[in-house]
Amino acid sequence: MNRAKGTRSGLIVRTMRIWSGLFLLIFVTSHLLNLSLGVISLEAMDAARPYLSEIWASLMLGPLLLSALVIHFCLGLWAIYRRPTLRTNPQDLVQLLSGVIVVPLLATHAIGVASLKVNGVTFDYAAATRFFWLAQPQIGLLQVVLLSVVWVHGCAGLFTWLRSKESMRNMLGWIYPVAVAVPVLALLGFAEAGRGVLVEAQAAQRASAQAYTTPTATAEAPQPAAPTVQRVAYQTVKTATSQVIWWSLVLAALTFIARSVRLALQPTQLVLLKHGDAQPITTRSNLSVLDSFKQNHKPHASLCEGRGRCGTCAVRIVSSEFPLPEPTALEMKTLRRIGAAEDVRLACQLTPSGGFLEVDPLYPADYSFKDRDFEQPDPVTAPAEAPA
Repeated sequence: MNRAKGTRSGLIVRTMRIWSGLFLLIFVTSHLLNLSLGVISLEAMDAARPYLSEIWASLMLGPLLLSALVIHFCLGLWAIYRRPTLRTNPQDLVQLLSGVIVVPLLATHAIGVASLKVNGVTFDYAAATRFFWLAQPQIGLLQVVLLSVVWVHGCAGLFTWLRSKESMRNMLGWIYPVAVAVPVLALLGFAEAGRGVLVEAQAAQRASAQAYTTPTATAEAPQPAAPTVQRVAYQTVKTATSQVIWWSLVLAALTFIARSVRLALQPTQLVLLKHGDAQPITTRSNLSVLDSFKQNHKPHASLCEGRGRCGTCAVRIVSSEFPLPEPTALEMKTLRRIGAAEDVRLACQLTPSGGFLEVDPLYPADYSFKDRDFEQPDPVTAPAEAPA
């Protein structure tokens, strides 16, 4: 009964993490699309603002956005705490580290927009561009970093999720160019809008200098208008933002420390793991079979990066010295979907308790779903091919 509850809670956590991440990715995408209109004009950016950016401050989407941000961050820290090893491929590592700083970076934007709204300040793209390029260029640079990190984190998670679905393999070729084009266009729009603001500021400075040095001038020299954002208690916003950033980083650091303590106190047994025709490797019982392969630099197929979704890490159990743990509901669901035999398990979900375990991989290490169109016979029932 407890195992069933744990399995259900695990599925709920996975689902919440996926959908909260997708919600945040939609939020970032709409802002990037709005920003990309800067290649046309500031007027185009402001014309689209009510439909792409401003709607996220509404009474309905605002609380949902905040909830998704907190949920995704907390579940990300929980996933780090539960990870048995941090040795993984570069894409998974980038997603892991970028997820730690997503909330601290988004805090600047969320707190700033909320403060402006509370104080009744109209902060359109013209005012924002002047603020980011003239008044506080360091914050403008931070916004660029924010968009880049959040976009990379979101796309890495999206690609991993879609790549594990066989039905989506034909769409990835269309999604990759979009993933590159959207942030590039947004940065171009931001740069073009900034260029216009700088040209305008330089023209105003020249006019002011000319009026000041001309003896016959009777009118007072024009003074540049103060940015609208100065009407807000900027120091309050800055203090609140700094607190959110530092507390988020402290929570992340405590998560890594707690994970290290948990692993140090967790009792483990030695496992002798044989992978196909390769030499046996020595590992420990707190690692899944897939994590043991990664830690020992043994290539093994896993399109979903060990999340139990794709089934490409499946192995046939040749022999086991001790009884193996029963598969979870997630593993059983994936095994049934790929039509696996009774002696087949998912390497990412199987954690042996000790002793000797010999497995044969069902798929080559560089397997992708497009290879299935050329495979004869079905890899689930055919003799396994040892990975290169």
